[in-house]
Amino acid sequence: MPNTREQDRLQSLAPDRSDRIFSQQDLWYFKIREGDEIGPFRYRSEAQSNLDGFMEQLRNKLKHTQQA
Repeated sequence: MPNTREQDRLQSLAPDRSDRIFSQQDLWYFKIREGDEIGPFRYRSEAQSNLDGFMEQLRNKLKHTQQA
């Protein structure tokens, strides 16, 4: 059974997804927890869409790991 205090701590350490997206020299990027920057993208909406897809992949991977 997961430790809820640990989950709360980890969630509080994770930045809000909107804080992960940033612009540099008219191009858009997003940061992942490990500190890597993903991009460049021409539009903020493109960075947001890719971030959403990245997060969905992580959720699916976590779900499959927990079911195994």
